[in-house]
Amino acid sequence: LARRDGTEIALFLLGAVAVATLGPLLGMFSWRVVLLELGPPLALTRVARVFFVGYLAKYVPGKVPGIVAAVKVATANGITLPRVLVAGTLSSLLVHLTGLAVGLLTGVQVLGGRAAWLVLAALPVLALVGWPHLLGRLVELVVRLLRRPVPARSLSGRAVRVAVGWQTLSWLVSGLHLWLLAVAMGAPVGASLPLCVGAFALAGVLGVLAVVVPDGLGVRETVLSGALALVLPVPSAVAVAVASRLVTTVGEVVLGGAALAAVEVVHRRSSAADAAQTREMNGHAQVDRS
Repeated sequence: LARRDGTEIALFLLGAVAVATLGPLLGMFSWRVVLLELGPPLALTRVARVFFVGYLAKYVPGKVPGIVAAVKVATANGITLPRVLVAGTLSSLLVHLTGLAVGLLTGVQVLGGRAAWLVLAALPVLALVGWPHLLGRLVELVVRLLRRPVPARSLSGRAVRVAVGWQTLSWLVSGLHLWLLAVAMGAPVGASLPLCVGAFALAGVLGVLAVVVPDGLGVRETVLSGALALVLPVPSAVAVAVASRLVTTVGEVVLGGAALAAVEVVHRRSSAADAAQTREMNGHAQVDRS
């Protein structure tokens, strides 16, 4: 870093924070598509409130606190328990499958021409895109296991494809922050791009599966360091992996905090407008009676 211009490093860091902030927002759009398909329409503010409360709760050890918080906020915003649980289950499945599919970019970088067989690992995502009704079958299975009423609607093929597209884009954009950090440390620009994007998706999925630590702390850094060691010296690879954690944490907290604050402002203004309208109507009614 000392060999680079300070302005250049600042631009790399700002770019990394920007894409790390944009990635989760794209993931919310994927979750929103699934949620809206399972019931009546919802305002974007209500969707954002539920999503970001559950998203930020992932920093609490274990999965239960986040689920409980999301369910409480969801029910308070008019989303039934079966609907939020089914949407959460299906969205989590899409996150894992698309993350593993994008993670194949790392395998291609490592194995070169011998990586053709890795296409088989992307078959689940291809199956969802080609035969989206399979996800509807999964909805029925989840509902039966939960012993809950069937959601008011079923998932359409278009909704499944759109959700897969948003979530895949979320992984691709999020991974760019790791690439920017690696390039800032001297990694080759072209060769490191697919490696970094794929490594971040793969490390993200493995981190989510490590339920005993908050947000895959340590697991994600280990995977990233191993992948980045292909294009950087090991100390630099470890430094980039740690910097990735800091950048994504800042991006997620800033995005979540800003989104929840904006939702609260909109909610208060809407409540104030409704109250003013009610008072006005009551005043007209009193005049009429007089």
